[in-house]
Amino acid sequence: MEEIGRRVERVMPAADDDYLLGDPDRAIERLEAAAGNKDWESLFVLANTLSTMEPDKSFQWQSQAYELSGKKPYVLLELAYHYTRREECSKATAAWAQVDAAGLMGSYQPMLAGYCYLELGQDERAFAMFDRANALRTHGRFEQVLEELWGRRPALREHATHLDAFRSTGDVASLYAGLQNALRLQQGRERGTALLAFANAARASKNTVAVSSDLECLRPALEAEAAATGADKSKVIQTAWKQQLDMCKLLLADHPLPDDTLLAKFLVVNALNLQLASDQDLLGTYGKELAKRSRSSKGDIEAIRILANLQSKTRDPGLKESDDLGWTRYGDPKFAASRISGEFRSSKLSAEGTALLKRAHDQFPHEQEILKLWLRYGDHSADDARQGWRELLLMEFHNPSRELDSVHVEWVATDLYGALHGYRERAYP
Repeated sequence: MEEIGRRVERVMPAADDDYLLGDPDRAIERLEAAAGNKDWESLFVLANTLSTMEPDKSFQWQSQAYELSGKKPYVLLELAYHYTRREECSKATAAWAQVDAAGLMGSYQPMLAGYCYLELGQDERAFAMFDRANALRTHGRFEQVLEELWGRRPALREHATHLDAFRSTGDVASLYAGLQNALRLQQGRERGTALLAFANAARASKNTVAVSSDLECLRPALEAEAAATGADKSKVIQTAWKQQLDMCKLLLADHPLPDDTLLAKFLVVNALNLQLASDQDLLGTYGKELAKRSRSSKGDIEAIRILANLQSKTRDPGLKESDDLGWTRYGDPKFAASRISGEFRSSKLSAEGTALLKRAHDQFPHEQEILKLWLRYGDHSADDARQGWRELLLMEFHNPSRELDSVHVEWVATDLYGALHGYRERAYP
């Protein structure tokens, strides 16, 4: 297995390039060829290598490896992760039980088994597992696994998905999603190549899209970023983008905000990431225009999202008005949660905040952030609280709210543990 792993590792850079160019099938073929014969060891290594990039393919390989291996328990351990991810909790709990009997389950893994018992309504077995876990002692590994199971797909894989969709259908939504996703990639060759791939696809698209001319104008900056190397790479990238944005009259300096708000969103986030401007600079320059667009008869939810984000980061008092608009006009629960959070006074919710919280919960009873606030500060019966904490606990496994542990410098799912405590207190007083 170590030799198979080394062979696979050697071709990973080329496979990453396949993903960058929007060809995941070629990446998989390359890795399969490197792994060699389709014996259980090769399938096991391939499945683990691509467990987050290609979860369905990984599950298929791991299932084959399990049968070919004579049902080895440490292959079943990997299948237990897959069953949990796929919400096949009956199969997952059976697998975790066999793994446990083989002495292979420890650390944070009982938390995952406990999640499935909870999903199946077997609360006592769930708490027995939770009590066995040493998740807090693994310094963020549990949180990392939750991200691998239920978080966003890796940026490279998501890039390939959006690029393929745009090439195949000309769907502009895929283009914009791809541009935003590219901001998750490492600055330099990786990100520049990804953005160039979308610029090339826009140029070749039979469906002319308005943003294609802007991407063409920005091409020199994309090419410069893709080619940047060495100690001064960051400076080269910053300079290229600043010059090209100025030449294309797209952002910064005295240039107006692009008419296309989705393009503007990409450019604003990019400018912040490259430190071409500060939140305060962008709010001062474009705040009024963003507010105007969000209040126009046509409406523009992306404009209010950009505005509120800048206001939140700069602690601008205008955030309250933006939250009201985003909540009332656009019906976005994130604005409701933000509006309520602005009503805390010395860790206590104001009378207005309490009224707003009731309104928000009535409107969005199953939104995670609203539910969390309602359970902590709202008025509810014992039964409603018990059910609410249970619902929140299951949500936190999929989308954990994390805080930085300053001692170990790792992210810890503090609200998940809080929800576990909240449900335990009410289920087993």
